[in-house]
Amino acid sequence: MTFKRSVAFGILGTTALALMLAGTPALAVDQTRHPSADSDAAYGPQKLVDKAASVAVEFQRDRGEAGIMSRARGMYIVPEYGKAGFIIGGKGGAGVVTVRHGGMWTPPAFYNFGGLSIGAQIGAQGGSIIFLLMNAKAVNAFRGGSKFALTANAGLSVVTYSTDGQANLGKADVILLTNTRGAYAGATIEASNVGVDGGRMRDFYGHPVNQNALLDGRVAPTPGSMILTRVLPR
Repeated sequence: MTFKRSVAFGILGTTALALMLAGTPALAVDQTRHPSADSDAAYGPQKLVDKAASVAVEFQRDRGEAGIMSRARGMYIVPEYGKAGFIIGGKGGAGVVTVRHGGMWTPPAFYNFGGLSIGAQIGAQGGSIIFLLMNAKAVNAFRGGSKFALTANAGLSVVTYSTDGQANLGKADVILLTNTRGAYAGATIEASNVGVDGGRMRDFYGHPVNQNALLDGRVAPTPGSMILTRVLPR
């Protein structure tokens, strides 16, 4: 009886060990399907919209910034750039564009950019940023399917908001707001390789959506999109 029990336990132990070894590769493969919290893939399109809404609320707490936001024709809101979060290839950022039609804002169109140059700084340390699109010329820059730049060399007048530079704001096509107070006042700003983020657009709406249909207000709002549009100035 003792010999039989030893053999039985030996068989059971060998079988359990084989199952454990066989399961190890499967476990490793399964783990690769779940991106880390710091990776770009960890942030889905709804998360990006939610963060954009939080940034819009934050900036409107400043009376001066709230006033200039209320005059914007559209906004390109980038919740995080140049640091872990909604980043592309270790630099740049991802954000959403919404356009005002009357008193209503369009559901978001998703765009990313490859890099940001602010004065002498290339790939700045990071933060939240809003590009206020002050006229149709600025909005139209987002209509093409090709990559473009938000820079004076692309025919746009781009200035950074500051309480000391109010005279230049009325002439700008694009006004930049950042939550890094005062660091970029008067600096030259360039966002390069701006383009449509088709993957996030498809994931958010459940099917491919043309960016111009969104910018023109021809796409019905979704409950997820209204998290952003409801907090923007009327």
